[in-house]
Amino acid sequence: MNAVSGDLEEYLAQRLRFPAPAAAAIAARARRRRYPASQVIIRQDEVCADVHLLLAGRANVRHLALDGRQKPLHDLGPGDIFGRIDSSRPRQPAEVAAVEAVLSALFEGDDFIGLVEVHAALGLLLAQSLLRRLAGLSDQLIARTTLSAPGRIHAELLRRAGPDHRICPPPVLSEVAVAVDSTRETVSRNITALERRGIIERTAEALIIVAPQRLAEMVI
Repeated sequence: MNAVSGDLEEYLAQRLRFPAPAAAAIAARARRRRYPASQVIIRQDEVCADVHLLLAGRANVRHLALDGRQKPLHDLGPGDIFGRIDSSRPRQPAEVAAVEAVLSALFEGDDFIGLVEVHAALGLLLAQSLLRRLAGLSDQLIARTTLSAPGRIHAELLRRAGPDHRICPPPVLSEVAVAVDSTRETVSRNITALERRGIIERTAEALIIVAPQRLAEMVI
């Protein structure tokens, strides 16, 4: 067993609780790829032949507008699947970039679909990944239609920070503004206010949510 399939088999069996035969069969069909932080993994509009199973690290899916602005859509973490999942749409509708160093298991697109048809555990993992993505997009839509501008900013900070309450590196204010349909000035003003109230801290390396419960209560 080579190192690539061995690592993936262990991940599937122990982390994702795949049955041992399925973990071995799936791992044998994959190859491993590493991406440093900030590297583009898939470019928007390119023809993508592979499906990625993210094993470690975090990535961001974003749409690039004609005016050059980036619209963040959702984040990807370990266990998420992206790439050429739908063979009828080989061109990718959005860019995927590493937020931090990423390790992916790569499958040829048609080969991955064949594995899904045979192994129910992989099909369930794919469904869970797509449902997380749909839920995130639904949350963004609801926020845009029901929350105030400050509420959308607070919700976006919580979303980006995740369970460890850290955004590393610190968010680009103009990107946050695009994500919440506001202005850079409004985002800057609200973040400064949160910092003065001790709800967040900013360093050169990260934005840290010190009081996540207080920030959550301000999502209105």
